[in-house]
Amino acid sequence: MKVFDFVSPDYVKFCEKKYNIKSGCNNIKLNTLYSYRSQENELLRDKGEGEFSYYVNFPELMEPSPEWLSSFELDGPGDIEVNDVRIDYGRVRVKGFSLSGSTPNCWIYCMSQSIGSAGSITEAYEDKWTIEATKFQDFVRCIVDALFNSLTVKDIPQNLLEKYSIVQLRERLSMNAEFRGVEYVDRSVTITAPDDFDVLKARELSDSIAFKKPKEFAAEQEIRIAFWLMFDGKKISVVDQPKYINLRPVDNIF
Repeated sequence: MKVFDFVSPDYVKFCEKKYNIKSGCNNIKLNTLYSYRSQENELLRDKGEGEFSYYVNFPELMEPSPEWLSSFELDGPGDIEVNDVRIDYGRVRVKGFSLSGSTPNCWIYCMSQSIGSAGSITEAYEDKWTIEATKFQDFVRCIVDALFNSLTVKDIPQNLLEKYSIVQLRERLSMNAEFRGVEYVDRSVTITAPDDFDVLKARELSDSIAFKKPKEFAAEQEIRIAFWLMFDGKKISVVDQPKYINLRPVDNIF
């Protein structure tokens, strides 16, 4: 007899009835990360989705290390506002600046670790289906394969289409998926001294911002899959439009 019996949890997808894949639906809808900033349904809208901010406010001019300064970088769109930064004979002294940025746009698929109530998600949808956590990785792999095989020129940024041929894009594009539980924390950081915020924290915030949401969403208990389009192994922003994935490609024949 087992004294302690650990059971793998189920993950839940709250959805419209037409997207319940356990009720015969063969399609999955993937929204983009950026699309949730202006989501029509207010229950699902997050105006700051995928965005982060740093506010540097030192009490006086200070000279952080070059490594510390170089940790503030942008992989996607962003803005910087300089309040007091001075460069003298190669020395960089800083008192204040603010930096806001976004992770590259990607497709996401959201589920919940809560079987019952999941905050505003439960209110937004009338149906749900579940999957065992032990099968979740296989589910993600299935979507990755179907998503990558369904890519068209409409999904690829215009700057790449103008620069490379279709053959070159096929050779250099790839797909990467990350899945983890969402962390409910502030997406902005105020820094009053270099020692208060090391370079690893700066990089971790920008690298993981797709999996951070404000505390007001904590009841959702979300587990999220991010599907990144890669070019030469680097994340790029997908076109900001939803993607509909057919899980049974044979259906396209009939």
